[in-house]
Order: sequence, then structure tokens, then C-alpha cells
Amino acid sequence: MSLLHVLRRFFRDSPPEHAPDHAHPEGISCEDALRLVHDFLDGELEDTSGANVKAHFEQCQRCYPFLRLEESFRLALRKAARGETTPPDLRDRVLNVLEEAAADH
Repeated sequence: MSLLHVLRRFFRDSPPEHAPDHAHPEGISCEDALRLVHDFLDGELEDTSGANVKAHFEQCQRCYPFLRLEESFRLALRKAARGETTPPDLRDRVLNVLEEAAADH
């Protein structure tokens, strides 16, 4: 099972924070926001869609932690490339997600 599938299952199993279909007023669903998170962080979205994804992450209590995890992971990768070490809590969180994904295979 891919990391995205694990995260989708996690978000589906948590209690809803907004409309039943998880759509927000700007029209970006949780699934769409999670699918676009890498393009968003890379600055590869058009102004309008980038603003909508940003608004979703700012408003959605379910998706915001995933954005923060992705930002932390990218920071850890940059530090590792410079020879710095990963914070133990981030390392543990990433390993837990990877172990769960491997166990589902």
C-alpha cells in the first residue's frame, strides 16, 4: 500500500470536520488538496488553484497536519543533504507511516 493510500485511509477514518463530502467553499476537497500538496509546495500551481489549496490547508484541521509533515520532511531532506541529522520525532513519525504501509502489503 502506498503512502498516499495510508494517508487517505487515515483521513477517511477520522471524524469529519466539515461537509460530508469534505468539500470546502473554494471547491478543493481534502483528497484534491492532498493530491496537490507536492505541486503546491513546489510552487507549481497556477495562482488561483495555489490560493485555493493554500486556503484549504489553512482551514482544514484534518489536512493541515499533513501539510506540516510534508514541509518537515522536505526540511529534513534538505538538512540531510547538507549533512545535518533528522530530528528524532520526525524520524519516528516517518518510520511509523512507512512500517504501516509495508504491513498492509
